[in-house]
Amino acid sequence: MPEICFYEPWTYQLALPEKFEQILEETKKKRISYEADHCSQYNTRTQGKSAKLHPPTLSAVLKLIAMQEQKEPDAGAAGIQNVENSIRYFCMEYPLDEEVCVMTYNFRNGRFCGIRKKKDPDGGDTTKMPGVLKGGSTGEEYLAMLAFASIVSKSRYYDDEFHACYEELKRALKKGLVQLVLKMSFLCCDNLYQRVTAGTKDAIPFDCNQFFNGKLKDSFLPFDLNSGIYAPNACIIGSFKVLGARKGKNNATIAELKVAYKGCFTCPAAEEERIPMLPENYIASQEVEEILEMVTHTPARLFMMTGEAGTGKTTDARMLAQILGLPYYVFTCGPGTDELELLASTVPNMGTKKRTLPQLPDFQDLQMDPASALYVLSGTYEDGISEGEAFHKLLSLAFEKGYESARKEKDFFLKESEIIKACRRPSVLEIQEPSMIEKPGTLTRLNSLFDDGAVTDLINGEKIRRNPNTIIIMTTNLDYVGCGNFNQSVLSRMSLIQPKQELTEEEMKQRITARTGYADENVLRFMISVVKKIHAYLKEEDLQDGVCGYRELENWVLTFRAIKDIRRAAQIAVLSKAAMDPEEREHLMKTYIEPYYSKQE
Repeated sequence: MPEICFYEPWTYQLALPEKFEQILEETKKKRISYEADHCSQYNTRTQGKSAKLHPPTLSAVLKLIAMQEQKEPDAGAAGIQNVENSIRYFCMEYPLDEEVCVMTYNFRNGRFCGIRKKKDPDGGDTTKMPGVLKGGSTGEEYLAMLAFASIVSKSRYYDDEFHACYEELKRALKKGLVQLVLKMSFLCCDNLYQRVTAGTKDAIPFDCNQFFNGKLKDSFLPFDLNSGIYAPNACIIGSFKVLGARKGKNNATIAELKVAYKGCFTCPAAEEERIPMLPENYIASQEVEEILEMVTHTPARLFMMTGEAGTGKTTDARMLAQILGLPYYVFTCGPGTDELELLASTVPNMGTKKRTLPQLPDFQDLQMDPASALYVLSGTYEDGISEGEAFHKLLSLAFEKGYESARKEKDFFLKESEIIKACRRPSVLEIQEPSMIEKPGTLTRLNSLFDDGAVTDLINGEKIRRNPNTIIIMTTNLDYVGCGNFNQSVLSRMSLIQPKQELTEEEMKQRITARTGYADENVLRFMISVVKKIHAYLKEEDLQDGVCGYRELENWVLTFRAIKDIRRAAQIAVLSKAAMDPEEREHLMKTYIEPYYSKQE
């Protein structure tokens, strides 16, 4: 017997679902069948070939059928979470007695995550999912998830035989075809058993170590349920009530989000001038909304945004600081950025103190009364001193006082980077283009600030502890010339890595109007269309010496408003950045600009 908890001997001794014992009596069959057509195609035994009715599997399949029929208000739900045309999680709300099992299944690692919750909407108490053991779970809810994964056509573990038998079982139950019901029940049970216990790469993945002390290790936090991290975006059976539909972008403005997140963080009065001042009617991106939820409901403080120039990475970082009312710091990396520069560097002392010259007697005072003139600087009155001696002593004293003053100042002083300044206080820190750093391993110097302990030391021996409310956002583009790959230890410390999508035409129009005040919709749509087409052309032709994105669009609009010539504005604000080759610029002009310009004439 395979070491899979679902199929331990005691599970076969459980009571069969209602009416199945009666069906066995009517057909004079037993729970085990040796008939070949009752065995799955995956049952390859040559001797003693048999199929068994497995009560938990049969209960799961019948419950799944009932969920599809949705005859009861709390019949349950099942769906998937799709990410980039690939299934990330199978999601299910499985009714069981007076509770509902809220769970997900990750087929990549074979692990379940879930909780049990009272069906009563007002019943907020949740408990951990029990493990498969006597007195705990029979495994029915987990097997229902695996059965569901077997009938989802987009699933890697979709199975033609199981799906066909499942549909045939539904038909037989409706028509009361007892013999067919029994046959399809044997086939469904045997099919799932063979595929779970196969022990090959094609087996349905199941991590045998995911139960501990009679409980499922992985469970949902309240934030997980509220934020939509595990929620489906494709509901296949029923409607979800706990996981809910996964939230997309809310299209909230900065002003609206400031009200929603007011009071989550506090900013020292001395730092208020560092809070960004973007237009309050800016629409927040989905990435900003995700980070806001993370920082207000979890300890997560480390994030990364990747994307092409002009997709709004820096704007998002500034927007985040403005919404939370935190000071904004920025550190820009370059090819020559080294470990010391990331934290602090020593700078020559160019004169930090205010220079004060000693009060010297004038030449006339020295001639009239040398002793009194010397007293002004020395503090002692030397009666009878000559003019020459007094002058010599005045020069010596002035030199000594200047030397002592200079000796008290250091030759070098420590200048903290913006990273360290930000880490000393609640703030939003943007680290721009870290992938530009050429020296391998440089960025790992910050790992100690990225860890939970968040302590690092400066070259003067001072230990710096990152403020727990310092939010760090790395913004970079891995595809541009000069950008390298990240060290995996840095990537693993990021709570989220968000690939920024290109701004849509509508988002570009809204942002341009807010930033420039220009509102001629026809002209804007033409300009946006041109920028989009040139950007697509650069990518298609793999031209890496130029760029064309939102910034170029904004510059084009501003230049056009100033010089009133749309073609000339395009030449100096867009095409000059899109291509270095004059012939290429001419091609872009004739292809994308002049057709519109000719129409206007």
